Amino acid sequence: MEVSGIAEKMIKVDGCELRVVSERYNSLVRRLEVEAVVVHQGASTPSRRFIAEALARLYSRSPDLIVVRKIESEYGIGLSRVYAHVYEDPERLRSFEPKHILERHGVEV
Repeated sequence: MEVSGIAEKMIKVDGCELRVVSERYNSLVRRLEVEAVVVHQGASTPSRRFIAEALARLYSRSPDLIVVRKIESEYGIGLSRVYAHVYEDPERLRSFEPKHILERHGVEV
């Protein structure tokens, strides 16, 4: 199945289903910008760490190279929209992400 011009990417972890809605490679910054939907019915909104680890497994990268920029939860339906960046190396991650986002992820500035 094709979604937004890409082959559908999906992973199930601990009762949650993460499905990639769109992805775009930013060649200037050298990162993959991902939009995904997480279905977590009957459970709380997944943490940034949980989502980063699921995306790391999906893209075969280290969780330390993934930054979850935003999680938007839909009230009462167990669905969250996720915006994340997948970097190629930690130096680019540190140079392009804002300080407050790095602090949320425990990355030394």
